Amino acid sequence: MGSYLLVFVVAATATALFVPVATVLARQIGALDNTRDPPVPRMGGPAIALGMLVGLALVSVLNAPTGATLAGTRSTIGPVLAAALVILGLGVVDDVHPLRAWRKLAVQLAAAVALYLLGVRVELLSLPFGAVDLGPILGVPATVIWIVGITNAFNLLDGADGVATGSAFFAATAVFLMSVLLGHPAIGLVTAALAGGLLGFLPFNFPPARAFLGDSGSTLAGFLLAGLAIEGSTKGPTLVAIAVPLVAFAVPVFDTTITLVRRIVRGRPVFEPDRDHMHHRMARAGLSPRRVAGTVYAASAAFALAAMLFINPGVRSFAVVLLMVGAGVFVAARFLRLHELNELARLARRGVLQPRAIALNVELRRACERLEDAATLDDLLAGLAILLGRSEFDDVVLIVAPIEDRRGRARSWRLTHGGFVEEWARRGRDEWEVVCPFAGDGWNGELHLRRRLGRRSLLLDVNLFLEVVQPALTGVAARIPVRGVVPQ
Repeated sequence: MGSYLLVFVVAATATALFVPVATVLARQIGALDNTRDPPVPRMGGPAIALGMLVGLALVSVLNAPTGATLAGTRSTIGPVLAAALVILGLGVVDDVHPLRAWRKLAVQLAAAVALYLLGVRVELLSLPFGAVDLGPILGVPATVIWIVGITNAFNLLDGADGVATGSAFFAATAVFLMSVLLGHPAIGLVTAALAGGLLGFLPFNFPPARAFLGDSGSTLAGFLLAGLAIEGSTKGPTLVAIAVPLVAFAVPVFDTTITLVRRIVRGRPVFEPDRDHMHHRMARAGLSPRRVAGTVYAASAAFALAAMLFINPGVRSFAVVLLMVGAGVFVAARFLRLHELNELARLARRGVLQPRAIALNVELRRACERLEDAATLDDLLAGLAILLGRSEFDDVVLIVAPIEDRRGRARSWRLTHGGFVEEWARRGRDEWEVVCPFAGDGWNGELHLRRRLGRRSLLLDVNLFLEVVQPALTGVAARIPVRGVVPQ
């Protein structure tokens, strides 16, 4: 345990010493965030990488067994570190000269595929009925989606001071504990170095930030965590391989998932940036930058702790994690106003009730066919009573008037107990209404469909109603003369 603590402390100290140098370099080469005044350097990746390197190198020199442990895992950790250098270089380039999203994605995909070919891969998927061997056909996309997804999840989270750095620190702590408990000391050393580097960078990134992670820092942290999580979970139960990293990374994964859902639901490009991320919504809700960071830290720490329950999984572990996830989703939807979640829930509810909605629409079409046989006003009223007798509206009113004098000789009928009774009925203050106008032979009519506020969504398709019923009403009304509708 002393080696882990030593590499953590050295990496944190070295990173803290390298950050001022990195910020000077960032100003010289133009790696600045110009949305702040004055501009803030955004190249934390090199400082964290150098801090990790110093920590690992020093502990290897001072402790020969530790050095041998690191050297003996070149075939597993080596590919992750080598690919991480590529991601770091890509991030530095993007911090200086912003690249198109598809170019960055192409390099990340290539790095993820390379890791799979070198043996860093997701091979088993734990499901309620047992573990499934993914094989190469499913293993490649699963590995690539995991690595690229986590890499970009931390990148997307890096939109507010200190948020991504703190969340990545707690995630690294979870992966460290998992690796040590499952017998992966080398991975534990690397994650300890990463956690130390993130902690050393945090004082410069905490609100008000004097330095940003930038793409170089956020993608480096995400890529390392994704790759190390795969390797660090290989000796545990099959559930651990998926559950521990997924729960430990819950905050960035949740934010990224909601971002994708939001953009898809709104019909926006997936790669289009916006200011509707979790931390942006918390800021708009009135939280100060420090409170935003503190809230994210608390959530990240809680999920990291919950992830440890899966090391020895049981019924209680599932219950606790499911409770936390459910509470997190509820809080996010309730207080962060994630309307996309509410919309998806509404669509899901409508999907369950879709057979009933289809039945209502079919009845509507059939009733319109019977309505077309009406030849008098009484026939029209009887047809409408059949048409709307089982509708979801609370009040149905028909108003007719001659074209030249609507007010003086207008008449009104209200649907009551399966039939229309002539009476005037005003719309209540707690009601909304849809008005379907139609024209007859010298007279006009309006069908008012009213419904109380606060009731659940209509199953009836209002657009279909207007599309089918309005032409039918117009056709019937054209055969009924004005003298048969209003007194002359």
